[in-house]
Amino acid sequence: MPISSELQDPPAPWEPSQVEVGSKPWKYAGYRLFCEFVSSDEDFFVLRRFGALSARVLLNLQDQLARLEEELEAIEQKLRQRDKNVHNGSFRGETDEKRKNIITEAQHVLREYNDLVLQHSQLRARPKVPRKDINSLETWFDYNHKTAIHPPETKYIKHPSDLFTLVPASKSPLRLFLERSRRFRLLKLWRQKPSDSTMARDEDVHYISDAKIDHLVTVFIMSIGLIMLIAPLWILTYLGGLARRLAISSTFIVLFVVLISWTTVAKPFESLAAAAAYAAVLMVFIRFSGSE
Repeated sequence: MPISSELQDPPAPWEPSQVEVGSKPWKYAGYRLFCEFVSSDEDFFVLRRFGALSARVLLNLQDQLARLEEELEAIEQKLRQRDKNVHNGSFRGETDEKRKNIITEAQHVLREYNDLVLQHSQLRARPKVPRKDINSLETWFDYNHKTAIHPPETKYIKHPSDLFTLVPASKSPLRLFLERSRRFRLLKLWRQKPSDSTMARDEDVHYISDAKIDHLVTVFIMSIGLIMLIAPLWILTYLGGLARRLAISSTFIVLFVVLISWTTVAKPFESLAAAAAYAAVLMVFIRFSGSE
């Protein structure tokens, strides 16, 4: 029995071959593939702050407000003269149209100025983009999909100090140190497939699993942390002399602070608080073992 055409599956959409994409990337890849690439990982979504341009716009708005302020002050001085019988203490009974217009104009400029100050301060507070992420974008533009994006529109990555990541991730110094190594990043142990099927077909892009790397770092921290807790207890047990015990304790406290600072994103005072707690444990053990 023939199947009705209404029940048949629609034909699969046509997709260009890799050879066709390679020969005309501006046609078959373009912004469609690039947008899928930058949105596939938070590290790739990089934008410019336009710091110098923002500073010029803010300075221009500041100057506009300063000129309006000067004009307002001149009008105020004029309306306070003895020969003027003007009520300067009422908005409702305002009689000077020029002063009223200046205040209205200043209101609009001041709102624009304040909004831009707040927005720019938030962008300025964002950390700089790691060099490895900029290299990934440069590789996509210059090697993987050359001419897919119009060259002048790729120049934004040539301003590394002006770039920021849309969703910055907090990474410990240890994690940043490991990711500097290209061999470490390209290990098959960390690789994962992208969720988007289009990106999965892009063989030139390699994705790493943040969860797997975080798990490795966690295991490393836990292992070193246990050693830092257990080792000094055994050493202090068999070591005689108060001075030697204090020297061993001081050494482990310094190592503990280095460990916290290097493997976590803790702030300095948080690291010191953790070190104080660690030192208290060692001091209690020294006192307890010394009384035996």
